[in-house]
Amino acid sequence: MEKVPVISAKNVNKRYGGVHALVDAQIDCYEGEIHALVGENGAGKSTLIKVLCGATIPDSGSVFLRGKEIKLSSPIDAVRHKIASVFQELSLLPELSVFENVFLGSEPRTKFGLLNLKEMERRTRVIMKELEFDIPVRTLVKDLPLAQQQLVEIAKALSKDPDIIILDEATSALGSKEVDLLFKLMRRLTKEENKTVILISHKMNELEVIADRATIFRDARYITSFQWGEMTNAEIIDRIAGRKIDTIFPEKRETISREIALEIEGLNYQNKLKNINLKVRKGEIFGLAGLSGHGQAELLDVIYGARSIERGHLLIKGKKVRIKNPRNGLKAGIALTPADRKNDGLLLTRTCSENIALTTLSRRSRMGIIHFKEEEKDVDKIIQLLQIKLSGSNQIAGTLSGGNQQKLVIGKAILTNADILLLSDPTRGIDVGTKYEIYQLIRKLAEDGKTVLLYSTENKELLGLCDRIAVFKQGKVVTVLEDKEMTENEILKAALGMAEEVTA
Repeated sequence: MEKVPVISAKNVNKRYGGVHALVDAQIDCYEGEIHALVGENGAGKSTLIKVLCGATIPDSGSVFLRGKEIKLSSPIDAVRHKIASVFQELSLLPELSVFENVFLGSEPRTKFGLLNLKEMERRTRVIMKELEFDIPVRTLVKDLPLAQQQLVEIAKALSKDPDIIILDEATSALGSKEVDLLFKLMRRLTKEENKTVILISHKMNELEVIADRATIFRDARYITSFQWGEMTNAEIIDRIAGRKIDTIFPEKRETISREIALEIEGLNYQNKLKNINLKVRKGEIFGLAGLSGHGQAELLDVIYGARSIERGHLLIKGKKVRIKNPRNGLKAGIALTPADRKNDGLLLTRTCSENIALTTLSRRSRMGIIHFKEEEKDVDKIIQLLQIKLSGSNQIAGTLSGGNQQKLVIGKAILTNADILLLSDPTRGIDVGTKYEIYQLIRKLAEDGKTVLLYSTENKELLGLCDRIAVFKQGKVVTVLEDKEMTENEILKAALGMAEEVTA
């Protein structure tokens, strides 16, 4: 007998105005497998999984569960059919504790109908222990690093004991330690408990070690499905992009200006940054590496003014500056692209034009009146520069694909014309084609004299792009690598405490 898929979709179509999000889309996923869904941003992957978990109602087409057609009118329907999803953009409430978030919407009650907080806390501890997630359950979500917030989101989904788990870029905010933990969990769920995992990811090095089968989408259409290993990574990338991509990283320059654009002296912040001393040159792409949550993101926030310096100094072009808030940062010629684009980078319910222009309003304002013709020119310039795919500048930012949302965040920073650009995981959750475009842009900005500080959770990205790399461990810079020292082994050796602390 032919094996019946545990979940499948046939001839699914979805349009948003004049944009085709899905055209006759299809997928078949089986019990006990990890099924990768791959394609460029805007290819239709996220729309398809939203259909599978009831978050989006298609214009036409069908969804089948173990061979029987089902109707998914809401996420509640999906939960009833034991389908759980974890989206790239977190749905946690930051002001609530971990255990309150895990049971949000399904809270246990006392016999008097009140929330049973003790039971919620107890069950969350059990869940975290089973999943091997070392996360304090009473901590407010806002006080956790992004990687642990991602794990809480996963725990929340798995608390419902689903048979089908959909993970949209679940590893994009995770460091290598958390990725290994998640992969161990995924293997247990599929191989020992016969559950099904559908995984959206752009990280080929991860997919080649975890995926059993894969389906490729391009331009809102199904392209092919295959057993992982039947195609080489190069062949997969070519099928994803619809074109041949030979080298993803741009060529580095042989010489960089000796002029110091940014100097950090004895910088401290809470217990997350300890005596940071760095000198970054004009036109340099300077990488920040190390295990996730060891101070890299906090350093960018402090430089920008989103967090306050407790001790230490910043010097720009040799002059001390006091940056108490982001407004001071922008005035000093510093711009930041935050890692969490949903909460920190964009106003998702506002237009693309409003988002791009947001941080430069004063430039186009006269006596409190905004000159919209100037704004339109600036916005169009950014859209053309970054090749942002949208129906028009008045399209709502939240309706764009993840890659194009990230381009909005980067475009907003570029429009400030800042001399120092702080990029926090700028390609998180972005496809290989869009990564290529962003890498070329970052290199071009450096060649034009901009100074770039780049934090990435992907060591290969840092090695491919950066001129030098500072490795962090427990809030300290333990080494600065350059030239032939810049290898993945050297980064890992320093991040794991096998290098002496140095200054740049």
